[in-house]
Amino acid sequence: MDALALRSPLILRNRNMFLIWSGQALSQMGTRMYQIALAWWIVTSGGGGREVGLFMVAGALPALVFVKLIGPVVDRSRSRSVLIACDLCAFAVTAAVVLLFRAGRLGFSGACGAGFLLALAQAFFDPALSKAVAEAARPEDLEAAVAFQSSTQSLASFAGAMAGALLIDRIGILGVIVLNALSFLASAGANALLDIPAPAELPIPRAPAAEAASAWEELRRTPWLKKVLLGFGCVNFFLTPILVVLPLYVKITLGGTATWLGCLEAAIWLGILAGTFGSPWVPTDGTTPGVLRLAAFCMLLLGASLLLPGVFVNAGLFFAALFCAGCCIGVNNVKFVTLFQERVRPEFKGRFFALMQALLSFTFPAAFFLFGLLAEILPPPQVCLIQALGVLALAGYFLRLSRTKEVTP
Repeated sequence: MDALALRSPLILRNRNMFLIWSGQALSQMGTRMYQIALAWWIVTSGGGGREVGLFMVAGALPALVFVKLIGPVVDRSRSRSVLIACDLCAFAVTAAVVLLFRAGRLGFSGACGAGFLLALAQAFFDPALSKAVAEAARPEDLEAAVAFQSSTQSLASFAGAMAGALLIDRIGILGVIVLNALSFLASAGANALLDIPAPAELPIPRAPAAEAASAWEELRRTPWLKKVLLGFGCVNFFLTPILVVLPLYVKITLGGTATWLGCLEAAIWLGILAGTFGSPWVPTDGTTPGVLRLAAFCMLLLGASLLLPGVFVNAGLFFAALFCAGCCIGVNNVKFVTLFQERVRPEFKGRFFALMQALLSFTFPAAFFLFGLLAEILPPPQVCLIQALGVLALAGYFLRLSRTKEVTP
């Protein structure tokens, strides 16, 4: 019986992980549907790369602006309470968007404002989720728990991108937004059923500035870790604007519809899902330099995947390239988040993951805005080439980092 239990998927033998997984899947699938619907609404309403870029910027700012507040709040609060509060706040914001859109009063500025508020809720939700996963899983199940956490985002985004694109033509943009609002309610219900014991002792409250200082102090003790986070932040600068480029690539270069956009976005998330569950079979030598060498190899493949659609305009090739890129991202996510979960003290995880979130996304506002402007000047395939060259350069950065003396096994 015990051997059979160990072979069964984690979410079938751990009730809390099942609830975390299902709640995250519902809310993130709805959010992805909402994002693709609003991006398509902006493009079809006469907007271009600049408008799509600004819409994405609004969603990237909260994790940076409120980093000093997010970590301490998550560390002092029960994970379950934070998750429920974030879901309910996101529901309220999305419900307001429904009313404004139905009345024809949303406008571009309203879409950006709502995107900022939804991203603010997500900025608290993500580190609380990472903390909850570590609390819900046993130490021997940690890598499997991280894989499920990462796969949830990929699966939900895959399903959300496909469903959102297909439903836009069937129930309209308003209907998609309504579904997103309901997904937040369902997620809040799942999180309300969590039974994660409260920690015996919460950290002593300190001023936000002191909390931020302690977070940076933790990174100073392991300088290679700070360089890894900054490196992936730079990777995101070149990679994440694909969300700005894709609607324009489909509409201008391929002459496709919202359904085609959904298929290409789904290729990314399906690839991430495959990479997430395939990561245990990707060999490393078990050392930090080995994981960094793997990151360099994945960045090499990722850059090549972005290079192809910049040189050859073909929808099928673009789908395959995005799938390959997603696989590389999925493998990296599991390997590095598992490493972080093992290294960071439990009472510090809220602050660490909030700071990690900020460091990984510090380039988002500039990236969305600059690549949005580039998309106004250059054809989408040429923008893909610029993205590819940036990622390929960072593959060299990770390879060099793996060979420095400060990186220990």
